[in-house]
Amino acid sequence: MSNPFTQNGDEPNLLMQIQKGDEKSFEVIFRRYYAHLVMFAKRYVSDKDMAENIVQSVFVQFWEKRNKQEINSLKGFLVVAVRNRCHNELKHQGVVREYEKVTTTTTSEMEWPKYEETFYLNRINQVIDQLPEQRQKIFKMSRMDGLKYKEIAEKLSISPKTVEVQMGHALKYLRENLQPLKKQLLGMFL
Repeated sequence: MSNPFTQNGDEPNLLMQIQKGDEKSFEVIFRRYYAHLVMFAKRYVSDKDMAENIVQSVFVQFWEKRNKQEINSLKGFLVVAVRNRCHNELKHQGVVREYEKVTTTTTSEMEWPKYEETFYLNRINQVIDQLPEQRQKIFKMSRMDGLKYKEIAEKLSISPKTVEVQMGHALKYLRENLQPLKKQLLGMFL
């Protein structure tokens, strides 16, 4: 099997066709890169099904946002998108494992209080929604979309330093305003 990452002479034309909504060009790109991106993702997540899901979600997002993204190198874009999605998935799995560890230990030691998970998620989202508009946008692009500061800066036409400063302010605000919630959650386990 030849390596698709070495054959990209027709890539600019295919990309232009995809931006016009040509599904056949998208299928060519999908078939060209899919298997190699799955192998690439599997090196990060070590699970073939998860790697396939990650690559598929990257392609779905690529298709959905085909007119909103300026892409110089399609293979570079896809590799970075898959890598970022893998990192986000690994972070998410770490959080889930920690949560499961805490809840397993806690539920075996005492009866679990009947708190609504949605209450806490809603509170976190309320605090995020209180951020100034641009700071909120930067925070969501970084933490929810998995973009790097440089990518955010390019998309918003601001400097990477501005992104860094705004993220610092956002994180400080979230820490301060979620501290009572954190104490409440910790109180359940002590």
